[in-house]
Amino acid sequence: MPRRWYMDNDTRDSGSPEFDVLRTRARDLLNAEDWDSLHRMRAELADDTVLWGDLWGPVAAVAARQVGDPSALPLLKSLVESGFRQPEILGDLLERSFGNDPGWAALLSQMQEGPGPAAITLVDWPVQRPTGPLRLFALPDRAEELRSLLPVPSQSAWETTCALLQWITFRCQHANAHMEADDAVECLHRVDQGHRYARVEYSLVLSQALNAVGIPARRVSLRQRDYHVGLGRGHVAAEAWIDDLARWVLLDGQNGMYWVGADGLPLATVDLQRIALDGSPRPSFFTYRDGMSDSDGDFWFTYFAHATSTSGTWSPRPFSLPFQRRGIVTSRRLEQDPAALYPDLTEIGVETALWEDRSALILATNHPYTTGFLADAQPLDGDLYPLDLRTGEHQVALAVATPYGSLPAKTLRCRVNV
Repeated sequence: MPRRWYMDNDTRDSGSPEFDVLRTRARDLLNAEDWDSLHRMRAELADDTVLWGDLWGPVAAVAARQVGDPSALPLLKSLVESGFRQPEILGDLLERSFGNDPGWAALLSQMQEGPGPAAITLVDWPVQRPTGPLRLFALPDRAEELRSLLPVPSQSAWETTCALLQWITFRCQHANAHMEADDAVECLHRVDQGHRYARVEYSLVLSQALNAVGIPARRVSLRQRDYHVGLGRGHVAAEAWIDDLARWVLLDGQNGMYWVGADGLPLATVDLQRIALDGSPRPSFFTYRDGMSDSDGDFWFTYFAHATSTSGTWSPRPFSLPFQRRGIVTSRRLEQDPAALYPDLTEIGVETALWEDRSALILATNHPYTTGFLADAQPLDGDLYPLDLRTGEHQVALAVATPYGSLPAKTLRCRVNV
């Protein structure tokens, strides 16, 4: 689809280069109140259809009256009937020229009635709330190579995620050793050579594998209370946005585990932290590992007192920097409210634009793996949505499309009066 749109269109909605010279000349003559010259330009000014109805037409009416042309008042009346509603645009020129006419008061009152409703009005539209950068934990330069080492994705983002969680849980054997580089491909090659790694590498492979198959994921460092002293105070997991569920989910690759709320849906890190800090009962968990007991669940749940993702850290309480006496908790973005670090990837932002002289919207999304947009379940051509200009009320469901289908739709409502 051919495109042509202008940003900040309201600042140049009358931009027509072919009339620039005409407009400059007419403005100079108006400032000089050279009514004879303006009257002779009437036909030229009428060709400037963009400004005729709201500027040059009233100027031509004033010029006609000043030179004694009897068409002056009929011209002004026709402009008012066509919607001219800004007598103040010419200062007191209209009143000076027509104020003594018997019908002036009625004509002025008509002009002051207001213009009526706009031709096109957006009544309701989707918005994107401000958030911090996603900063996913991905391996873009080796994504294709990584995909060749992974189970084949299914059509469901959640089913694909669960399959990868189960796969990584048994793909590696645990040991207290670490790699020197954040590279899932290299890690898997070393595992094939007999290397064994700890929780950091489980989260490394899981996070980068999820991103490789189009599921936004980041690494999450978890910490117990009083993590500034002692040993074994930290754990590392992954957190992924699941298109099917329209939510973030915490995934523990080492334990093949995720946590479930009372509604049966898997929980995000921020949900688990909130439960841990307010003293609510521990939520249920699911694990692919055999022999995981309730006491094991109690232990692993202690790590949700504090959390840092690759997007940043959120801490509703005072935030301690030391970690286990000798380390420091490093973080990119430090927040008190976690909302800035938990974007809803179903959200759609809109910009107003022109497309081939037609009102349109440009759509935007924070989803990093979007494949496009849909309007009432029909794919759009890119990110452009031309508005329906038929008279009446219009409602459309706009949605983000991803490799796993379409996300929950957002409503756009528009009113067209002409």
